[in-house]
Amino acid sequence: TPVFLVSYFSTLIFKFMYYALLKLGKSREETFASFRDILTDIDRLLVMRDNPPPPAGHSESELASHVAPCVLGRDDLGMLMLLIHECRTIMWRDRHRFQPKVIANVSEDLDEIAGERGAVSVRQQLQIV
Repeated sequence: TPVFLVSYFSTLIFKFMYYALLKLGKSREETFASFRDILTDIDRLLVMRDNPPPPAGHSESELASHVAPCVLGRDDLGMLMLLIHECRTIMWRDRHRFQPKVIANVSEDLDEIAGERGAVSVRQQLQIV
C-alpha cells in the first residue's frame, strides 16, 4: 500500500505543477466542467425567460388571444451572446480535447441558439440546449 499512496500523491503533485504552476492550460476535467457550467447558465437563462409572468392589468381572455412565442429582450440576448461566445472560445482554445464531429455539432447548435440561422423562440432555444 505505501507504493500506491506514493504514486497517487506524486500524480496529484505532478498535475498541480503541470496545470497550476506552469500555466499550460486546464486539465480535461476542468475544461469539460467549465463548458458544462456555461451550458447550465444558458439553460437557466432560457428557462427563466420561457414563461414570464403575465403583464398586470390584462384579463385572461386578452392574454389568451395574444399568445405569441416568447423571445429574449435586449439584456437577455446580450447575456446569451456572451455565454455562447464563452462556449465557442473554450471549444476553439481547447479543440484538441474535443472530437471534430463534436465541435461541428456543438457549433451548429450554438449558431441555432444565437439565431444565426433564423429567428427562434425561447422554447425552440430550450429544445436545442
